[in-house]
Amino acid sequence: MLRRCDRYLLREMVGPFVLALAGLTLFILLNIILSLSDLMVDRGIGMLTLLRIVILKMPSLLVIAVPMSALFATFLGLGRLAHDREIVALESIGIPLRRILLPLIIAAAVIGAADFALYNWGVPASEHAYQQALRDVIFRQGVPRITANAFFKGANNQFFYIRRYNEEEGTLHDIHIYDTTGRLFPHAESRVTMITAELGRWTGAAWQLEAGNVYGFDSDGLLSYSGSFESLAIPLEQSIEEVLSRSRTPAEMGIAELVRRIDQARRTGQRADEFVVEAHLKGSLPLATIVFVLFGGAVSLAFNPRSRAAGIVLGLLFVGLFQGALWWTQTLGRRGAMNPALAAWIPDLVFGAIGLLLFLRVDRLAYRDLWSRWRARVSWFAVFLLLFALLGNSQEAPLDLSSDELFVSEDRSEFRATGSVSASYQGPRIMSDRLDQVRTEEDE
Repeated sequence: MLRRCDRYLLREMVGPFVLALAGLTLFILLNIILSLSDLMVDRGIGMLTLLRIVILKMPSLLVIAVPMSALFATFLGLGRLAHDREIVALESIGIPLRRILLPLIIAAAVIGAADFALYNWGVPASEHAYQQALRDVIFRQGVPRITANAFFKGANNQFFYIRRYNEEEGTLHDIHIYDTTGRLFPHAESRVTMITAELGRWTGAAWQLEAGNVYGFDSDGLLSYSGSFESLAIPLEQSIEEVLSRSRTPAEMGIAELVRRIDQARRTGQRADEFVVEAHLKGSLPLATIVFVLFGGAVSLAFNPRSRAAGIVLGLLFVGLFQGALWWTQTLGRRGAMNPALAAWIPDLVFGAIGLLLFLRVDRLAYRDLWSRWRARVSWFAVFLLLFALLGNSQEAPLDLSSDELFVSEDRSEFRATGSVSASYQGPRIMSDRLDQVRTEEDE
């Protein structure tokens, strides 16, 4: 009898779980697509490339969406059973409420184990491939918008002027290139270089110029070099991409690699807080599936919300509060303001303890009238939870930065932007040729 009831309860949860998983994944994917839309248009990326990038991001999204889907499935499934008086029917034949939750907790443990395997072995590879594909779009597929009789800017403070452009043949006529760094033609040994050519072609990887001249000017604007060439190839520099491709963020590492990086950082005296937080998140996020089901199931049976809308509202409030607390503790842990290992587990420990307490007391008769006794207070409690979630999810004002070249140190404690730097942070915008930022111990 109990096994039949267990199978029935699990079947009732499958539909809401799949629906919630699909809805949450689609919602997150749409936000990612919208955030990438400007980049896709600027780089002329097709739908196949965009689809590949989205597919590579899917494992990371599933790790986050699975615990949330389990919570919504618990609220919706138990809410439907309570609405149709099936929970009362199960109690009438002697099945306690804690026993009703047992198969759901076991199923959550199985789903959490699968989520852990995906997070530890699937996400690092997919996230690394996602970052590589995104860098390939940013650095290699940035085809300039070539138009006749117009100036446009290339990489590294290079300015181009094309008098005539044959789009069918892909040829450029009467080309003028103004280089403010002097790196396009280093033999000139000049501060500013002017290159002219009668004919040229954009090959996708380089500018191929023919029959041209090179003029170099010193810092005083005087002509310091003059020469000509029959053919000149100007390749695109990929130094930034090469630096980024060699580095791996903590999200692109499994537990084994994170442990090695932590040991290496500690032996060399470097900070390892970010790696420690990510290593513990590999376990805390999958465990959140069990916490969500334990907490959500106990709340559903104790307060007995018979409306699906009430279950959705409770799910949204709990997810917002949990995510806000997790973001807050992660930030403190990564910056060394609290123990990085504890930072990843605090939300699980707090909400797991509350859920366990409710689970142990869910069969007491006093809980039958909890909803009626708390109805006058629940609105204020919901407002408090919502405000706390919003405050927890709020982030610091971002630094809006654009430049021709950007160097970021491996531990992210230092970055250097050079070439047409434009930066804005909570106010006015500054412009310069170079911007350096170093995180000191006081900033931490």
